[in-house]
Amino acid sequence: MVKAVRKAPARKPQQDGEERWALPARQARSRATQARILEAAEKVFAEQGFAGARLADIAVAAKCSVGAVYFRFKDKDALFFAIAELFGAEVKTRIAALADSNGQEDRDTVIRDFVRSTAAMFRAHKGMFRAITECGFEHPTVMTSVFAVRDEMEAALQRAITGMFSPKDASLTVRVMTQMVYGFLFNGVLNQKAPARISDDRVIDELADAVLAYLKSKERH
Repeated sequence: MVKAVRKAPARKPQQDGEERWALPARQARSRATQARILEAAEKVFAEQGFAGARLADIAVAAKCSVGAVYFRFKDKDALFFAIAELFGAEVKTRIAALADSNGQEDRDTVIRDFVRSTAAMFRAHKGMFRAITECGFEHPTVMTSVFAVRDEMEAALQRAITGMFSPKDASLTVRVMTQMVYGFLFNGVLNQKAPARISDDRVIDELADAVLAYLKSKERH
């Protein structure tokens, strides 16, 4: 049985009212170590699963001591939450880029950029998504963050393609489209024997073709 996430570690309030799961890293060296630990944690989560991952394994992958990990993160759960927050910040950056492209590119280019960008995020965060499937759905803090990211991506995509196509219910069309993309990529991350590997750029291009075909079918109605 997969181990459930334990009680969330106490967060450290920041001056701007936000809270963090990690000890603030103020020096460049400390920030580099923290980033290396988070990257190592995702690698270990992806390879061993959240339940099977040990902080000792993460320390080895990060090329630091176990004490250095504990100094910055209370426990494995805190690492998971910090990774989810980092993912959310990355998505916001990508959303801003999508918004900047609004009106400057044709619809097909916007959709292909969206699919490729989303695939890149899934490839980079395999460990986080595997951890979510093991225990994140049980924890409201992580899932609130992930669902908020999903909703922001949908809203940004709908704004970016407004006026480029006109189905009867654009909101529903975008929701179905994003679910096609997320579902395909989630399966690609978790199923090691999936017939189509999301690490293959040709597969991602085929996924974009499928999404565009769906949108074109809605235009005919």
